[in-house]
Amino acid sequence: MIVENQLASLLSSLQPALRSGDYVYAAWPAGTAVDDGVAAVIREEEGTTAVLTRERADELGLDYSFVAAWITLEVQSALDAVGLTAAVSSALTAAHISCNVLAGLHHDHLLVPAGEAARAMEILRELSAEHQGREPGPAALTIRAETPADRPAILELVAQAFAVSPATGLAVEGTPVEVGLLRQLFDADEYLPELSIVAESDREIVGYAISTRAWVNDLELLGLGPIGVTPRLQQHGIGSALMAETIRRANAAGERGIALLGSPDYYSRFGFVAADSFGIAAPEEAWGRYFQFLPLALWPGGVQGTFRYALPFKEL
Repeated sequence: MIVENQLASLLSSLQPALRSGDYVYAAWPAGTAVDDGVAAVIREEEGTTAVLTRERADELGLDYSFVAAWITLEVQSALDAVGLTAAVSSALTAAHISCNVLAGLHHDHLLVPAGEAARAMEILRELSAEHQGREPGPAALTIRAETPADRPAILELVAQAFAVSPATGLAVEGTPVEVGLLRQLFDADEYLPELSIVAESDREIVGYAISTRAWVNDLELLGLGPIGVTPRLQQHGIGSALMAETIRRANAAGERGIALLGSPDYYSRFGFVAADSFGIAAPEEAWGRYFQFLPLALWPGGVQGTFRYALPFKEL
């Protein structure tokens, strides 16, 4: 067996492979022989941890909390290789994906949240591509208004983008609510064609954002969302391009401001701040600082009241 210990060669040859099924960590009963279905065992002073399929854990009645996908890096890495684990975990950390590493004699193995499996696989492929001298990520982007013909692709993209809940980080059962919301927004009176935009790369729709009519009292504003990027191309600037184009179009149309519900850490880079600092209350008080607002060039100031989204939002 030939093993590799040079980091650049290791990274260029990662060849991530996804095992079938979901896996869990469970405390193995003391004094009980390890089951043949256990894929890995870690013995500690506090007890024995078993890594096994979720199905087998359920059959045995074992408790668990973390449900994972198992990814094997099929490159044969030497145990004294330096930097592989750090490079892989850093790439996944940058995408906010947790990663638990198991090292075997032949391969390294990663256990990531089950709902993040597809995105983790794409990130690992891109990491490998970077070290093969290939340019990862999308081709040149085109940002344009959507057309009715785009809608099946948009709805599929949104279903993929929200397959993992941004609020809980857990896989969503069934069709994400954002898909149904978007269907209704396309037919709503509050739909604004020029502010329903797609990002297209090599004839593929890879990102989408919509802003619809909203209000505070009688002042017309915009409510942004849903916004999504196809999972395999997240962290490539597509979302930022959609945000920049949304703001540009809104200013050009003489809009006064944009509100959204999302991560303050992310949206602050575009100038969004807590909406209540402008006297704008969230539709639901519990949203707190996650309800944000961007005043545009024609923002009049002196506005106070509760934000009202387009009617379909009230039916969620």
